[in-house]
Amino acid sequence: MGSNQSVTSVEVKYQTKQGLAKWVKWVIIPILIVGSILLGFMQIKAPQPADLNAPLDSFSALRAMEKLKVIAKEPHPMDTLAHDLVRDYLLLELKGLGLSPEIQKTYVTSELNSGQSATVENIIARIPGRDNSKAIMIAAHYDSLPRGPGAADDGAGIAAILESVRAIQVSGQLKNDLIVLMTDGEEMGLLGAKAFMDEHPWAKDVGLVLNFESRGNKGPSFMFETSDQNGWIVNEFIKAAPQPVAYSLIYNVYKLMPNDTDLTVFRQGGLDGLNFAFGMGVNAYHDSIDTPENLDKSSLQHHGEYMLSLARHFGNLDLNEVKQENRVYFNVVGWHMVSYPESWALWFTLAGTLLFVVTIWHGMYRRRMSFGGMAGGFLLSLVSLGAVFGAITLIWNKLRTTVSDQQYEAMILDPDVSIYYVLGLLFLTIVIVFLLIKWGSRYVRAENLWIGALFLWLLLCIGTTFYLPGGSYLFIWPFICSLIGLNVSLQMRKGEWIWVSVLFAVPGFVLITPIFYLVYVMMTLHMAGPLLTVSALALSLIFPMVCTPRDRGTGSGYLSQ
Repeated sequence: MGSNQSVTSVEVKYQTKQGLAKWVKWVIIPILIVGSILLGFMQIKAPQPADLNAPLDSFSALRAMEKLKVIAKEPHPMDTLAHDLVRDYLLLELKGLGLSPEIQKTYVTSELNSGQSATVENIIARIPGRDNSKAIMIAAHYDSLPRGPGAADDGAGIAAILESVRAIQVSGQLKNDLIVLMTDGEEMGLLGAKAFMDEHPWAKDVGLVLNFESRGNKGPSFMFETSDQNGWIVNEFIKAAPQPVAYSLIYNVYKLMPNDTDLTVFRQGGLDGLNFAFGMGVNAYHDSIDTPENLDKSSLQHHGEYMLSLARHFGNLDLNEVKQENRVYFNVVGWHMVSYPESWALWFTLAGTLLFVVTIWHGMYRRRMSFGGMAGGFLLSLVSLGAVFGAITLIWNKLRTTVSDQQYEAMILDPDVSIYYVLGLLFLTIVIVFLLIKWGSRYVRAENLWIGALFLWLLLCIGTTFYLPGGSYLFIWPFICSLIGLNVSLQMRKGEWIWVSVLFAVPGFVLITPIFYLVYVMMTLHMAGPLLTVSALALSLIFPMVCTPRDRGTGSGYLSQ
């Protein structure tokens, strides 16, 4: 009788354990993965637009939109009647706000656009402060290209200036002078910015410039560029911006690209500053559909809230010395940001390296890792990334040759079209990685596969720490968290720990998701191969979840669970 009860008790425990395992596999793990991706997406959102009844000392996108409808009524490139009408309208609006605007009219030659020359007409105004240290300057360009009315690029920035100046005039005088600069000829090669820096006497008075741009017509406005030695500026930006979205990785990558805005000229002239832009809806960039009706009002609100809050904040600080060691900065959950000096990245990488070594010792001590197995895990990780890059690049290039130029343009620029392609490529990436790891795990233990994949992450940590420090956070923190998870799993019984890899991969998915999406919308699927390889790298954090259950002994070639 006692024997039968004992058998029954064991069976109940076994069934309970199996039921719990299924619950974890089919409910908890998907919730962790989907939830972490959603947390990542929560970082890249714009605030709700304020209506016409918003307090007069605050920014209202709908009030600014009334101005934008006039500014971007039609294309207004330089040397056209439409351009002159916009110029005159802006002068009239600034005068109505109690300012005394002036026109800086001068002939200038671009250093960027094959020697392009033209006569620019910058619109400039100054609001005196109570006790000026150095001036805060807000800048945007008011010219457009002939093929589009430029509602987003850069009518949104100009309309935001008008609404922000109105709110500042209502709330009262700043400590520092406020300079308003509406540049001309930006689309012709940053001509207006060059004219201001070369010839205008106020250029030497500027302590900090806030420049506003666009590369689309929707989405959050994010701070994508700073001047060098940005530590103090970034700290103050995080304090003052009500809904900050910024990634030092984007800034580091942007510096390596040939793209330029007016801030390029300001920085070359010795000014410190911040650059803002929204970039979703890139199919509207420099196109006829860049109209006020198609502009996302939330994007305009985000532009304006940055402009107003930062002008007030920096306008009341001492701007005589704003340089400090560059910082690493990034969003974590929603608009909450983390920031620390770039020099700390080296210490975090050293700490991660030490933890990596300790983890290897821990795994070998428990007889669940071997050097041969780790080498196999590392090679399998490299093969999975190479397979994804090769397959996606081959498929995308083949697809490119089978469609017309017009179809291809829609595939990469129209978000309503490209989203289906990116989802399809993501699904293909998951299938490739799943099949490779499922096959490889027959020969490599889950622990060896995990530590082998993390060795690749360690190499990326080291590389970015020395050559792309602003992007080091994207690898350091997922790496360290996953190592902690691996050590936790080594303390657990085999067969009960696979879910731990997913739990400790959450920080990695949270950090990589917004970067993946921003690169997708800003660089388009023209970069499909590298973009999907990044997603495959993120999947390497949950390789153990994919492993094939094998023999439960401790043979060096088999997976232990």
